[in-house]
Amino acid sequence: MQYTNIANKATNVIKVGAGFLQGVTVAGAGTSWTMQIFDSSDAGTPSNGSAIFGATAVTVPAANTQIVLNVHFTKGLIVVTGGTTAGELVVEWY
Repeated sequence: MQYTNIANKATNVIKVGAGFLQGVTVAGAGTSWTMQIFDSSDAGTPSNGSAIFGATAVTVPAANTQIVLNVHFTKGLIVVTGGTTAGELVVEWY
């Protein structure tokens, strides 16, 4: 298992190529912070891939929330965050 911390408002390329996304833990919710997760290898336009979580941006839930996904991805794993103030996510994948 690998862990990637995200504490920004950006397009985060976590892995290029196939893998498995176990889930996301919200360490800090930020302020009006949103996220989307894509199966995509295109950092410029991640929505060209398939939405894994949040076909449109969803508000990041409260701190200490765990989002269990248990899904395979084929192209790559990209997490897009936005909003007012970034919090912190821990993405669990391999």
